[in-house]
Amino acid sequence: MRASFGAIICLLGTAVVSCATLRPGERASSSVGQPLALAAPDLEGSLVDVGAMDGKVRVVDFWATWCEPCKEALPVLDAIDRDFGSRGLAVYGVSIDAERTQILQFLQKMPVHFPVLWDKGAVQLNHFDAKFMPVTIIADRKGVVRFVHQGWERSREREERREVAELLDEP
Repeated sequence: MRASFGAIICLLGTAVVSCATLRPGERASSSVGQPLALAAPDLEGSLVDVGAMDGKVRVVDFWATWCEPCKEALPVLDAIDRDFGSRGLAVYGVSIDAERTQILQFLQKMPVHFPVLWDKGAVQLNHFDAKFMPVTIIADRKGVVRFVHQGWERSREREERREVAELLDEP
């Protein structure tokens, strides 16, 4: 059986994390219950402090252009952003790709409406006990990490929508 080029790139793309799904019962992250501490540059180089966005529920998705599960998750996050943005949700995509041009070329083919930040070298990602890509962090209005998901499966959309709605309903 021949492996697809994307799968090979996914396996070789980074030594830090892999493209997969978190196994049942495996702890997602020690960051749950902690303040969201995340600042990264946008694609123009301006630093964005996601942790300082008090008053908004935040969804932060670490992804890469070479990660097939990430490509499946991005349109779902874009829809969540459009559906809940007016209620106080802020969605951020954080690419861990090595080259800015890779990200820009990818976004021309698969545009998203939320801001995309760049974590070159996956420095920020390493703070979230990442083992599988993508990594999606959901923080409440006070900036406390409430949910961390690793890997992607289609059923996750319903779960993330429920979590976001629950946090938006909190005072």
